[in-house]
Amino acid sequence: MYRIRSDCGATVYKRLRPNKLPRMSSSHAGFAVINRTVNPALRLLLRSPAHALVSRNLALITITGRRSGHSYTFPVGYRQDGDRVTITVGWPERKPWWRNLRGGAPVRVHIRGVERSGYAEAHGDEQTGVTVQVELAPPS
Repeated sequence: MYRIRSDCGATVYKRLRPNKLPRMSSSHAGFAVINRTVNPALRLLLRSPAHALVSRNLALITITGRRSGHSYTFPVGYRQDGDRVTITVGWPERKPWWRNLRGGAPVRVHIRGVERSGYAEAHGDEQTGVTVQVELAPPS
């Protein structure tokens, strides 16, 4: 749509976007659609008895927002070495959840069908890459 506005007798044409929302690149739009459809399905699968199909490489991490106090759960790829879990955050500039782990924070990890608590800390930034190190508490 175009809006015509007269400033000092001149006619000005301005392109308006619906709802004046910022434009997303097509790659980000696709990423957002996948996140909103695939992530809920993975959460269900990882918490189900059929978790063994994907839990060798995928786990769920639950974090608490620093400002909001809300809990958020995300499927993540991981490597485990004893009680240490390493999560490499792909596309960290598009995933803000890891920022809540700067300086460290308690987390819950649902790994191979078992819920464990732990302490996680994010290292790196958007340019160099982000790795989250989780030290799991002993199983209870």
